Amino acid sequence: MKNDKPFIIVGQGLAGTILAHHFLEVDIPFEIWDSPETHFNSSKAAGGIFNPVTGRKLEQTWLADELFTYLFDFYPRLEKTLNTRFFFPMPLFRPFANEEMKTWLVERKDQIHHNYLRWESDGVWVKKAGWVDVATLLQASRAYFSSIGMLKEAEYTDFQAIFCEGFHGQQNPLWSCLPFLPAKGELMEVRSKEPPQDYILNKNGFLLPLGEQKFKVGATYAWKEYTNKITSEALVELTDKLGLMGCSQFELIEQKTGIRPATQDRRPIIGFHPTKQSGIFNGFGSKGVSLAPYFAKQWTSEILGNTSVHSEASIRRFYHLFSV
Repeated sequence: MKNDKPFIIVGQGLAGTILAHHFLEVDIPFEIWDSPETHFNSSKAAGGIFNPVTGRKLEQTWLADELFTYLFDFYPRLEKTLNTRFFFPMPLFRPFANEEMKTWLVERKDQIHHNYLRWESDGVWVKKAGWVDVATLLQASRAYFSSIGMLKEAEYTDFQAIFCEGFHGQQNPLWSCLPFLPAKGELMEVRSKEPPQDYILNKNGFLLPLGEQKFKVGATYAWKEYTNKITSEALVELTDKLGLMGCSQFELIEQKTGIRPATQDRRPIIGFHPTKQSGIFNGFGSKGVSLAPYFAKQWTSEILGNTSVHSEASIRRFYHLFSV
């Protein structure tokens, strides 16, 4: 669906920003409409970790080879465009949870092992991991799009648009039938001399070094309410996670919260409405930094009449819901 007029990208979170950069690369005209006063941006509170290994069984994440090959190409290119550093490849270590789990995994090592794992006696190192400083990426992109006249700070409600609204999408009448399953998450930034600063620790949570003895600690999951207010319960949970990762002495710098735009089948929702001139680029959950670049490229290609979006991510899998 190629539009004669510029596409209106609604929302300048991670999804909208990355989609806009892909449109710019292939000269698809667009404007970004963003309303931070009415639609708070959860991307700024994201952990930003990319990790090709998922779950207790150490499986490759969905489409790992395709996603991670592309993100290691895309983000460095974008850093050059924005003249800003925000992409930080970094080793990630997953210690065995306990002796029982270690035995179970080691016994199945031949079936589990893949190119992203390096086994040690006390855990596994994960290759091709790291993190994106999402807040810096968004800030630099906002300044860049403003400088070329493609950003408007306003709320856009016309239907001829591409909606990249994150969890707010479930409140949009165009998309209310879609199976969103948002999850509120909180994390904290701390200062400590105790943890190592040269790798990400993943142990019932994550401990992400930011440099200068500062770390991100995350994250919680909650489904009761979707405000941007931090909670004392989450602070206790995060402090406990930090203690289990071997850090008891720390200074709390900041506690942050955001709403993950997840879906019931844990797959993105990408494409155009079956009857309206509007599109959606949403549903990336906690894996936005790894999923969004690849699918922005795929959808851009589809809009130009070339390849199609992967069937498990295409909105076409939900077209039947629009007639209910």
